[in-house]
Amino acid sequence: MTWRTIFNPFGKFNDIHLLITGIIFFIVNIFGCYYSGNVNDSIFHLSHLDENQTIWDVARINSLSFLFAIIILFILAKFFNNRTRIIDIINTILISAIPLIIIMPVYGMSFFKNATDSVTKSAGDPGQVETINLIVVTAFALATLPLMIYSFVLYYNGFKTATNIKKWQHIVLFVVVSLILTIVSQSIL
Repeated sequence: MTWRTIFNPFGKFNDIHLLITGIIFFIVNIFGCYYSGNVNDSIFHLSHLDENQTIWDVARINSLSFLFAIIILFILAKFFNNRTRIIDIINTILISAIPLIIIMPVYGMSFFKNATDSVTKSAGDPGQVETINLIVVTAFALATLPLMIYSFVLYYNGFKTATNIKKWQHIVLFVVVSLILTIVSQSIL
């Protein structure tokens, strides 16, 4: 396996295999979100789950956020290249979420929740932050940064492979639409 395959599996692997892998990890994501007390209200954002919500609520919100992203990106992809297939956009969304799913169990661990709550509560007064909690939150943020970057790389490469975009204007439009998509999805869901 080469670096090219790691950063762009869309050109190497069969569409059906990517789709099956993406669906499996999407289902794992639903359980991971429920376990950690979060939902994907957009493809790259987690928000806290209300206490009275069930796993079906998590499945609904996660499904709607991914479906919304698929629809918007498919419309954009058709604008760039009329021959773009829906399966390529679905695979882009599902596969690019896998690195974020890998970090999900840490969100559910009690020591991390306690550290996050402690840092959040003392945000107005830096003198009240416990050093160990700040270290835990900072270490987790630094550890997840490469996975976030990898997720964005998969997202971009999947869309680029699906649409064959090359012009810098198309890339900028893709980035802007993705940013707006994330913000709108968070506010809707």
